[in-house]
Amino acid sequence: MAERVTEPYLVDLEAIAGELQRGKWCVYLHEWLGDDYDLPSWRDQVAAAAERSGIEVCFIEIPRKDMTLVANVRALPSFEQVTESVAALEHYRGLAAGRGWRGAATRRQGLRG
Repeated sequence: MAERVTEPYLVDLEAIAGELQRGKWCVYLHEWLGDDYDLPSWRDQVAAAAERSGIEVCFIEIPRKDMTLVANVRALPSFEQVTESVAALEHYRGLAAGRGWRGAATRRQGLRG
């Protein structure tokens, strides 16, 4: 697994399984689900896409941050990695409020940690 968190970027729903296979994890801001998904439907679709790739996933809600962590159960991130991912997303969420980052980021549909 990566030792550092990369700058947040978005991936589409089908690409999540590939990211998880490579030992990455994904943290999603709930507002990025938009009008297309509610959280349970999105989770079902992510789980189905991962299952097709032979990946067992786990979801961890981070309710105070309005985020969800998605990880491969065989390559879970450390507490420190999750903390760094959440901090990075909070930082970029703040930037989004000031300059419309969300609009540019929605070209793809998920976020990798």
